[in-house]
Amino acid sequence: MPALDEDRHEGLRRLVGRLKFRHLQLLLTLAESGSLHAAARLLNVTQPALSKALIEVEHAFGVPLFARDARGVAPTQYGETVLRGAKLLLGELDRLHKETLSDTRILSLNVGAPHFIAQGYLPGVVRRLTALDPSIRLKIVEAAVPDLFVRLQEGELDFLISSLDLPSMRTETLDITRLFAANMEVIAAASHPLARRRSVSWEQLGNERWILPPADSLLTRSVIEMFGQAGLAAPEPIITSAQPATNLQLVAENVGISVLPSPILRNQAAGDQVKTLRVSPPLPHRPVALIRRKGPAARYLPHLLDASQASVQGLA
Repeated sequence: MPALDEDRHEGLRRLVGRLKFRHLQLLLTLAESGSLHAAARLLNVTQPALSKALIEVEHAFGVPLFARDARGVAPTQYGETVLRGAKLLLGELDRLHKETLSDTRILSLNVGAPHFIAQGYLPGVVRRLTALDPSIRLKIVEAAVPDLFVRLQEGELDFLISSLDLPSMRTETLDITRLFAANMEVIAAASHPLARRRSVSWEQLGNERWILPPADSLLTRSVIEMFGQAGLAAPEPIITSAQPATNLQLVAENVGISVLPSPILRNQAAGDQVKTLRVSPPLPHRPVALIRRKGPAARYLPHLLDASQASVQGLA
């Protein structure tokens, strides 16, 4: 085991001695452009100089990072790994530069969340977080969960608040802290016939017009699972929309029925125009977690956890 550690340290020393940040930028530019000629033009260097630099980087890692052919270049499996690390390291360098030039009392955080979390739970978290520490500045990124995980792993996000129904990807570099269970409701316009029923089955819901987020959304997957448990095929939505606020308005206009987190129903103006259906069996609660990369953002974790837990208690 000690010999193995010595080999790793020696490999790291050799890599640090040969590798420069400009090499990382070179790799990213080459991957984006797809050819040595185009990358050389973008980097304002000659193509032979770029080719020589690429060979130096590959020798430093000891593996081929790009495959070359007549059409251009493409990352190998080793190259894909190095490119992810290069983007992360350059992102951290950019953050270090910005923090060095900025007021050191200001804490800037990039927080990602899928739409239903951002619009249902995040406002209360942010309100409490900024109250705990007025120096914090937040950038909120709303997107689909797979996209947010890529941004988190590449260093564009410090934290992600998402369901624990994680995509199939590596998480050993992440810390995951469970926060709460999201409560989801099937909703219809107040004038809808099902809104007056004491109990609504999934078989009855199968005959309705549905307005749902994209198929990879936690909300949509939950609905599909419930139909499956009832031995039914889930109906095709008549409208697909990722925005909870839009879906709520469509339901209020009696275009169809949908599913939303319960906090959105309380927070939106159209909430009194729709009714929660008494579905049997009800949609299960889904665990939501705070996910972060292991790294510099860890020092902000206690504040974010305190704010998250306080916000959820306020929704109870």
